[in-house]
Amino acid sequence: MAIVRAVPSTFPTHPAGILPLKLWRPRWFDGVALALGAASPDVAYLVDGSGLPVWPLSHQLHGLIIFCLPVTLLGCLLVRRAAPAIAAHLPAGGTFALRDYGALRTSGHRWWITVSSAIIGAASHLVLDGLEAWYPGIEIPAHIVGLAAMALIAAIIGRGRLLRRWHGDPPPVTRRPALFWSVAAAVAAPLLAVTPFLPAAFLPHTTGVRVLTALSLGLLAAAAAVGGRRRAPTPHPA
Repeated sequence: MAIVRAVPSTFPTHPAGILPLKLWRPRWFDGVALALGAASPDVAYLVDGSGLPVWPLSHQLHGLIIFCLPVTLLGCLLVRRAAPAIAAHLPAGGTFALRDYGALRTSGHRWWITVSSAIIGAASHLVLDGLEAWYPGIEIPAHIVGLAAMALIAAIIGRGRLLRRWHGDPPPVTRRPALFWSVAAAVAAPLLAVTPFLPAAFLPHTTGVRVLTALSLGLLAAAAAVGGRRRAPTPHPA
């Protein structure tokens, strides 16, 4: 008989649970590594039903180093490279200042800050999962609190223009929305279409991670399609 695991959502609950550390001590923590690290154990759900031995490894203490750390570091590399192009094609976002996320192109942290943040983020995932295992009735409230907390964190970051304060201005990017969104859709749509037919698709957490991955791959491909074109900076008057 199949067992459905009740767990906090990969996004936004897990990242929301650890990102306050970035607001508290921005120089001590790499926010990208915290957020991706907090989600990294659930990357194993991509291969649910395949027989590959990544579950429960990804959710064990030694898995923090063997699985979660390399997954998070790869994710940080991809996010930082793609951030300027993706952010440039998002709406302004009002309070959330979505285009400021292009500033994530520059880390500004020593490697050990990124590595320690990745491990702390992944460890926080195990803590939240353990809490819900002890108190399974909090699953739905945890999703609601996670969504509200992430919205609040994003609003604080956007209203204070904290990304620009931490990382500087985003690099200039030429916006090519037709190309960007057509590539994103061309990559994400077929992946989303096959998701219901993959092994273990009946598991909500598994399908959720696969949907997030399909959307992310679409955005990464779109960023690669337009990312090589940089807008020349506007010269300042003499």
